[in-house]
Amino acid sequence: MKNKNIDSLYTTTASLIENTQKLIGNLELYPTEIVFKPIDFKNSHLTLCIPLSTIEKIEEFLVFDLARNGLWIKDKQGKFDMFVLDDLTKFKRILLVQLANLNTNDNR
Repeated sequence: MKNKNIDSLYTTTASLIENTQKLIGNLELYPTEIVFKPIDFKNSHLTLCIPLSTIEKIEEFLVFDLARNGLWIKDKQGKFDMFVLDDLTKFKRILLVQLANLNTNDNR
């Protein structure tokens, strides 16, 4: 994260998933980026930062064909990350507002 003095807009427990692997942590939304911090690596430098300006597309997905609490985030280079969130609805709502604000500021 660029500035440690900025409070997150929203934080939820989430799992970063790929195939059968999963890493549990916290997904934090900031005004200019999304940061995933694994719970099992609290004292390390391990984090995943996704600048909002690089996001091309976000989509919800079903987890185990039961609950729509998955979030797929694709960047402009074609890379993507998949998360299962405890509170997808609120996180996505705030994220969409931030993306819209970012696009509005870019068009000025």
